[in-house]
Amino acid sequence: MAFPWPWGSRSKAAAASGPAAPVATSVSDAKPRIVDGLSNVVAGLNTDRDKRFFSNYDVPLAQSRVDLESMFRGSWISRRIITTVADDMTRAGWRLNWDGYDDDEDGAQAIKKAEAAFAIKEKVNSAIRWARLYGGAVILLGVAGEEDLSQPLDVAKLGKDCLKYLHVLDRWQIIGSAELERDIKSPNFRMPKFYSIADASTDTNETNIHWSRVIRFNGQQLPYFLWVQNARWDDSELQAPLESVRNYDSVTMGVSSMIFEAKVDILSMAGLADQLAMDGGSAKVTARLIAGMTMKGINRTLVIDKDTETYEQKQMQFSSLDKIIQSFVIDLCGACDIPATRLFGQSPAGLSATGESDIRNYYDHVSARQETNLRPQLMRLYEVLVRHSIGSMPEDFDIAFEPLWQTTDKERAEIDKLRAETDQVYVSIGALTEGAIARELQDRDTYRTLTDDDVSMAEELAKQPDPVPVAPVAKAPANGAPKPPVAATPA
Repeated sequence: MAFPWPWGSRSKAAAASGPAAPVATSVSDAKPRIVDGLSNVVAGLNTDRDKRFFSNYDVPLAQSRVDLESMFRGSWISRRIITTVADDMTRAGWRLNWDGYDDDEDGAQAIKKAEAAFAIKEKVNSAIRWARLYGGAVILLGVAGEEDLSQPLDVAKLGKDCLKYLHVLDRWQIIGSAELERDIKSPNFRMPKFYSIADASTDTNETNIHWSRVIRFNGQQLPYFLWVQNARWDDSELQAPLESVRNYDSVTMGVSSMIFEAKVDILSMAGLADQLAMDGGSAKVTARLIAGMTMKGINRTLVIDKDTETYEQKQMQFSSLDKIIQSFVIDLCGACDIPATRLFGQSPAGLSATGESDIRNYYDHVSARQETNLRPQLMRLYEVLVRHSIGSMPEDFDIAFEPLWQTTDKERAEIDKLRAETDQVYVSIGALTEGAIARELQDRDTYRTLTDDDVSMAEELAKQPDPVPVAPVAKAPANGAPKPPVAATPA
């Protein structure tokens, strides 16, 4: 019995529930669906005849640790998606600042030594990288004199040489406890109150680690209930662009496989099936083909039987494959939010195309990630590292990320020229003095040899009044000619 459903027969449960709704066979049968939007009964838009309503978004299958590691290890584009952003977030680095930082050379040098000793930049990069791959990672703070890791870490009590170790652990190496922080005033609200380290050699290290001793790095943020289902960790950065990565890898592998079929020789032989059925027929046919293909070449001749054999070549066309691959490249770059000029190292195509706007937009995106996803972690890390280095924490301590976009010497020269012309206009109208401009040049570090004494001298010269111009003395003309008029001296 045929069921009048547009997608075929109904299930037993659906058939038992009652008769099936008939398919619209005329314009009058096509009833609009009760939804907002444009409906057209004649065209079938927004009705039961509209095939768009049979498309649904299924719950995506979360990739396991093994799947993610296989992608990271076996697909170079997957590795680039993970490492590119992590490297760019830490490549230019960051600079520290507080009131009196420039004068505190000993303190600044001590912090730099501690950064190198604990490999701060490398460990922050690793934490970001594994958080992007697995959906989360932590940096474990090891502090001297506190053996009980289950107790809260009081950072304010830490002093010089307090830091002993920093360990980077991904989300599969550290387990959050079922006990959650219930204090709504706590910055750890609704997060695991303790963590335990999972060891591959022993099942689990039962030592509870208080949340204040770990610095969490997150992956792709999830809605709350999905986040809870994911053991209170975020998604991998490979989860959303998973299909785009598969499509790109499949297309490139398919094109590579097509190379072997670029040119196919076809030799037709009469009675081939009968020859193969005879004893020793397969060897005779193989020997015939090898002999024919051996003789075929630029300086050789292929000899075949005129009546029983035919020879032809079929060649595959690759003229449009580059456009197909490029469309998948665009889709992949959009899925992972990285421009092709950065992800593939590809020079932009087209007349006067430089890719500068794409890179600038991407760097702005990375800068936003630094401020939202990296600054809080760095501030917590340096609260311990600075105390370890100089014994105390400055009240106005701050971190500023270095710009990712580096200007060339030509661009800097053009900028300096425009600023000099602007300064000259301001001086001519009396809005600025030469001393103020000298001070600005020193702050910009335009001239490294410009010292405070030079700036003070420029400021003193700017305070001196301009000299009064002296009127020229008129000379008596020769031969009794009348004297020229003397210009009036300006007031």
